[in-house]
Amino acid sequence: MSVNYISNKNRTLFGVVVSTIILIFASQCSPTDSSSKSLDTLKQAIGDREYYLDRKLNQIDSVRKELQSSTEAVEQFDACRTLYHMYYDLQIDTALEYAEHMRSLSERILKSHPAYLKESLLLTARVYAYTGMYKECAELLEEHFFKKELSEDLKRLYFVAQMELYKGLADQAISERELKAYENIIEASRDSLMAIIPKNSVWYLIHLSNKIKVEGDYNQAMEILYKAYHQLTTEDRDMAHVAFYMSDLYRLKGNVEKERQYLVISSITDVKHAVKEYVSLWKLAEILYNEGNIEVAYKFIEISLQDAIYSGAYRWTQYIIKIMPSIYASYNAKILQQKNTISSAFFVIVCLLGCSVFLSIYIVRQYRKLDRAKGQLSRMNDDLMEMNEELNALSDKLHLTNTELETTNNQLRFVNSELVSTNILKETYLSKFIDLCSDYIDKLDEYRGSLKRLLKGGKLDKIEKELQSTKYIENEHKVFLANFDETFLNLYPNFVSEFNGLFAEEDQQKIKQNELLTTELRVFALIRLGITDSYKIAKFLRCSITTIYTYRSKMKNKSNYPHSFEERIKEYRKHKQWGASTL
Repeated sequence: MSVNYISNKNRTLFGVVVSTIILIFASQCSPTDSSSKSLDTLKQAIGDREYYLDRKLNQIDSVRKELQSSTEAVEQFDACRTLYHMYYDLQIDTALEYAEHMRSLSERILKSHPAYLKESLLLTARVYAYTGMYKECAELLEEHFFKKELSEDLKRLYFVAQMELYKGLADQAISERELKAYENIIEASRDSLMAIIPKNSVWYLIHLSNKIKVEGDYNQAMEILYKAYHQLTTEDRDMAHVAFYMSDLYRLKGNVEKERQYLVISSITDVKHAVKEYVSLWKLAEILYNEGNIEVAYKFIEISLQDAIYSGAYRWTQYIIKIMPSIYASYNAKILQQKNTISSAFFVIVCLLGCSVFLSIYIVRQYRKLDRAKGQLSRMNDDLMEMNEELNALSDKLHLTNTELETTNNQLRFVNSELVSTNILKETYLSKFIDLCSDYIDKLDEYRGSLKRLLKGGKLDKIEKELQSTKYIENEHKVFLANFDETFLNLYPNFVSEFNGLFAEEDQQKIKQNELLTTELRVFALIRLGITDSYKIAKFLRCSITTIYTYRSKMKNKSNYPHSFEERIKEYRKHKQWGASTL
């Protein structure tokens, strides 16, 4: 069928409609971030982060081979020191292993290299401060280094460890008096550190800038940081620190655009050096979220959480988890909006196709009328019948299409409802998890405080009695099991009745008045959650692995389905037989 028969008027109308649709999609896809070039550079670096990680791991393998091939304790110590620093911002657990290995090596060569033991202890203290083990860090520093003569290198390590310790304590302080005391120690440590490091070094400028920032002179602090900034590129590891502190100064000055710019530079540097412990990227994600750049914020916060877990940076994981729900909710809402837009556009396209079909049929009909006027009037009835059949077929197709669209809309409404329910459930139990972690932290701190008071009172016998007693652990374990029972039964309220349905009446589990789950039920509740390893179950319930094997074997043999008992428990969620909502 030739398009030459379409009139200019119809062709213009069709073009306007198509242009409108293109503009709608363009408005949905157009970037809103004015600094898209720098963000593109960061995205490209993130796309290559596996390459940067492999490069760093290859360097680590090279040093590890040197360590394995060396037989001299001094050479081994030097190799472990290098590996410690390479793992410090990559995987903190491995860094601690090398610090402990350094300590073991230093004891072998203590007479010839007495400073090596102190260095290994200071590196261990840094790991303790990094991972939130503030009590252990403080005890180690006070026991081995308080009022002792140290070399300049060891003094640098000591004051750095002390600063990191009291920065962590300041973050956890709940009273103004404690916070002020910690800040005074941080300031004193910084001053001591600045007195022994070269005044033209990058870190001297960083410490000097931070000191002036505390005094409130942000402009002068910024000028000092610019001196360090112009000495570096993103190929230098210290650029990540300098750019981050610059972004923090701009945050204090209220300049969000500059804050974002330097967070991008800091993040690029972190990625290029395969750093997994960082702050810049997830702070950047929070800014992008506030600016409405939801998709990029979602990607950055996901990567930040993955890297925090990989590195063992649990102190940053807590901050990331706090801002993740709002970003996730906005991202899901945007996905739903895009789906609705696509559905609307699809409906418009279908309507346009229908109009085009009707228009084409009309043109063909007019052409045939003209042709019949030249001598084919006798075939008019046949042509009209054929046209009616085509219209009926088209009507059937349109009716089918409308039915499919209605079905699709119903499915989208159902999916939307499921997503809302899922988000509410996730937020509820994430909040419960955070509250539970916070309660345990408070209890540990209260327990630490009670031991500290006993120590100050010189009641060593009571401290020893407390440490040997398991009553506290047993009580906390009971509370933990009660929380587990309550949370599990909220998720799967029909678990007990459905579980008992697998047994004869005389073998069913009887729940006491003050219980939610029995020990046997907890074993199979964990199996229901996907934890099938008997060792992990025994560790979770604080009983012997033999007991777990006995429970599993006894219940399986007593059930009505001894050959498929545990498989039936695992598959209940698939068939929605427990009565819980499917996530």
